[in-house]
Amino acid sequence: MKKKRGPVQKWLTAFILSPGMIFTLAYVLVWLGTNLWLDNAFKRHLKQVFISETGQRYQLDVHSLRTGPCLNSIILKKLELSPLEAPENQGTRQANLQIAELRIDWPELSFLPFRPSDELHSMQKVAKKILSHAAQ
Repeated sequence: MKKKRGPVQKWLTAFILSPGMIFTLAYVLVWLGTNLWLDNAFKRHLKQVFISETGQRYQLDVHSLRTGPCLNSIILKKLELSPLEAPENQGTRQANLQIAELRIDWPELSFLPFRPSDELHSMQKVAKKILSHAAQ
């Protein structure tokens, strides 16, 4: 004997399987996946690229890196630029530069995790934006 579902269960099933809910769930999953990827792999590689872009002069520390809600910008929080000290310059210590939040517009950000070939070029662009903001 098959048990009948009540009207609340039918309504809930229809609501969950509606195109609006499926699209919203897919968007949230893409947004979360992009944020996890940016905050882990991209941030780690960005630190390495930043050192090479500055000619081994500065080191970058980023507390968090996430996307904007529309996946068209990245937001870097608590940036700290610290000079890498050369042995001959140990007596003259430069102060670290701190930036609370930096937002970089990036219209094609949502495709970046799916195009690994563009990752290095993208990190170089981000490093240049950070340097240009730090120079101001």
